[in-house]
Amino acid sequence: MSRKDLKSSEGKRIAVLVFDYDGTLTLEDGELPPVTQQVLKEVYERKLALLGIVSGREMAFLKQVNNRFGQLFSFLVAENGAVLYFSDYGELAIMGREWSQKARLLFSEADFPIQFWEIIGSSKRENTDKITRLLKVSGLEAKLVPNKNSIMICPPNVDKGIGVASAVAHYGETSEILLTCFGDGENDIALFGPADIRVAVSNAVPQLKQIADVVTEKEGAYGVEEYLRKNILWTNT
Repeated sequence: MSRKDLKSSEGKRIAVLVFDYDGTLTLEDGELPPVTQQVLKEVYERKLALLGIVSGREMAFLKQVNNRFGQLFSFLVAENGAVLYFSDYGELAIMGREWSQKARLLFSEADFPIQFWEIIGSSKRENTDKITRLLKVSGLEAKLVPNKNSIMICPPNVDKGIGVASAVAHYGETSEILLTCFGDGENDIALFGPADIRVAVSNAVPQLKQIADVVTEKEGAYGVEEYLRKNILWTNT
């Protein structure tokens, strides 16, 4: 769906809804319950908003999710903002390739497990001090982003907020768009940066709830359903 397909009135901003995946768009067990799928489908079919997903996961995984749910999501932001994909156009954008090559070389002989996706690296959170020391000695700049039990090693100019802002810019000027972002984790603090409306689900970390405009009563996917019914569907009947 493109912005021209959306229902809007003169002077009204285009609604864009962006969801963190694990623990926000899903429940803690990784499932996206039917009631949440249905409300997302209704928002999509009634052309009330553009939908996007943002995650620390790989793009291949997010594409599978979008395929499974009927291509409801117009754009996908993977690897904590480093990889963007526009489903409606089949366009892919990747940030930080040169940085990733340097990071892979730096950590190739590390004495702890670390895994790289297309761009970013990930390790257990307990290895944060070792990662910090290696980066300091090498002089390689990086952004370390905690995410539950993991620590993500990202290019210095990459995070969820930057990735989402870059994706949303494809649909219009900031003044033309009303961006609502949904999250639950520490790495969603950056996601809330470019948002006009910040929604934390009830299972979110305290730091995120403190800066949220709205905290849902329900957890994860049920909190997303709750917000969409109250603030998107009911206000557009």
